[in-house]
Amino acid sequence: MRRDTVIQLSAAGVLALCLAASIALTSAVSASAGRHKLTYTDTAEAGTPPVVAIGVAMGAFRGIFVNYLWIRANTLKEEGKFYEAVDLASTITKLQPRFPRVWAFHAWNLSYNISVATHTPEERWQWVQAGIRLLRDQGIPANPSDLLIHKELCWIFLHKVQGISDDANNFYKREIAREWTIVLGPPPRRENILQGRGEMKERYTTWLRRVADAPDSLEQVYTIEPAAQMLVTRLRDEVGWDLTGPLYNATNTGPAEQLLTMVEELRSIGRAEQALKVSGARPPGLSEAAVKLLADETIPRPAWIQLSFHLRKRLLVDKYKMEPERMIRFTEKYGPLDWRHPASHALYWGARGVEEALLRVTEKTKRDFDFTNTDRLVIHAIQELYRSGEVTFDILNPGFFIQMPNPDYIDAYTEVVTEIALREGWANDHRWNPKRRIYTLYGAGAENFLRDVIRFLYRRGDKAGAERKLNELRTSDILNTNNPDVLESLNLPLDEFVVYEIRHDDRFTSPEVARSEVVAALQAATISGLLQGNMELFWSQFKYAKEFHKIYTDRQVFETVVTRDSTGRMEVMDRDFRLYAARVIAGFIIGAGIPDGPMMFQRIPAEAEVQPWIYVLLEVQHGQQLEGSEENRANFNMWFPPPSDLDLVRAEIDAMLRQAQDEQQGAVELK
Repeated sequence: MRRDTVIQLSAAGVLALCLAASIALTSAVSASAGRHKLTYTDTAEAGTPPVVAIGVAMGAFRGIFVNYLWIRANTLKEEGKFYEAVDLASTITKLQPRFPRVWAFHAWNLSYNISVATHTPEERWQWVQAGIRLLRDQGIPANPSDLLIHKELCWIFLHKVQGISDDANNFYKREIAREWTIVLGPPPRRENILQGRGEMKERYTTWLRRVADAPDSLEQVYTIEPAAQMLVTRLRDEVGWDLTGPLYNATNTGPAEQLLTMVEELRSIGRAEQALKVSGARPPGLSEAAVKLLADETIPRPAWIQLSFHLRKRLLVDKYKMEPERMIRFTEKYGPLDWRHPASHALYWGARGVEEALLRVTEKTKRDFDFTNTDRLVIHAIQELYRSGEVTFDILNPGFFIQMPNPDYIDAYTEVVTEIALREGWANDHRWNPKRRIYTLYGAGAENFLRDVIRFLYRRGDKAGAERKLNELRTSDILNTNNPDVLESLNLPLDEFVVYEIRHDDRFTSPEVARSEVVAALQAATISGLLQGNMELFWSQFKYAKEFHKIYTDRQVFETVVTRDSTGRMEVMDRDFRLYAARVIAGFIIGAGIPDGPMMFQRIPAEAEVQPWIYVLLEVQHGQQLEGSEENRANFNMWFPPPSDLDLVRAEIDAMLRQAQDEQQGAVELK
């Protein structure tokens, strides 16, 4: 056989083998792409930019075209042309929706680069929300098991909203609290300070279960409560809220949100009326037709209840793309998650991303998944919930907003760190650092957390709990061994250990640590001091809180252009200690209810100079109930007797408000 013939036959054989292999691999690759939703769009919808149609028409050359767009978008970003970069990034998401990096790029520009180019908190919040919605509403549905997009969404909630890097972060926190008060209503309240983590998780689970088990459609609501159909019709005809059409919009003014806002405002009014034994209040701007319909006794109360739970579920699933069953499971695993807190959302999306990615990962592809950094964000979310997870907020008084430490997450932190350590190979058989490294970042983080917990429990009067955590730190495998002085301090008695920490911990200028210290001291002063009648304890804790507040404020609180007329970026506490202490103590008084709350109020010494401030805050909190009713005012003053120097405090508050208005007017004139 001639040499040329042999070569030709061999080439034909190789070609045949390649074709056969191509057929087999094409089927396998197509099946894998379908399972993991990695296919690209092959149609250009009406209204899309011409560049999308061009990219679709390019077929196999689309990748080259998208690379060009990506390079161009990155160049625009570096040149500071953020709006143009956003437009190009939006185009890339349409051409390659399974490309996680472009979603992250797009969301970062919206929430970070463009938001800080604006000059009011309201404008900034619109752009931050745009970044959140892009990832949550579009990116994750297109890439349901992609870890990067989940991590980026977790980061925005944890760093941009809950963190202190943005000058307008306090405004963001209040907006999240208001939004989720409307969506889910206020969570169960702690009935007494002795209620532990297990009992609170059970109460929160029951609270969420009512939403998870709600009817999925209006037809199911009508089946359960036939009167609900008449209610929906009358809401449309008499009030103008059509619940048979779109339920929500981006501005939170859809019919479902309007109805639930009314429900929560009336709930707030009713709670205050019940506590203070007053009546007749009406929130401003409330629809008279809606209130009249609510008072109509021909509509059974269960019809309202079933309808409201149905609307909450639809908002949760359709608008916020969240899964009620997963929310319940995370509540049972991590703790009583308050969804008015940004870190709860960070925890949800971070943990969800890890769970979904673990279903795809193999030993060969593990390096392609950033589990380490996503796990870190989950851990930081739990830390943040410990430091500030106790939220006090009222929809009718959004200025009265406090985040305080929540001890329910102390044990959750240890549980999650141990779980991640075992999964990631940081520990064997529940023991850390199998190679006995003298220093690890994970060990340092866990060690600092336990030190904070020990001080917190000590300051709030739980010395037994503080001693237990100190012993846990002494015997823990997480402890780094690189600093002999720190190791020696662990052998000190509890009282001396706390003093050592205060003198030597350079993290006390951290906003979270400072707030935790001050709030814990005020909590001990209020609950263990005032409520128990122990005035010596009250004064020791109160003076500590005041001094610590002064140290932090002097070092860390300053103004910027954006915050000149509002709250500073690092200002996690009011600059005036009297006002901040009043806010915190008022929160405890409201939470304690009657008679414990008034009892604590009446025991506050005049020398502390906070009782008038607390009175004014309580007065503002219940302003709707007190206006125009002498009986209501008399009942209020019976529980909370007006302090003697009340007029001076009111004048001081008025002066603060006038000064803020003058500064704001001056800033406007300068523009």
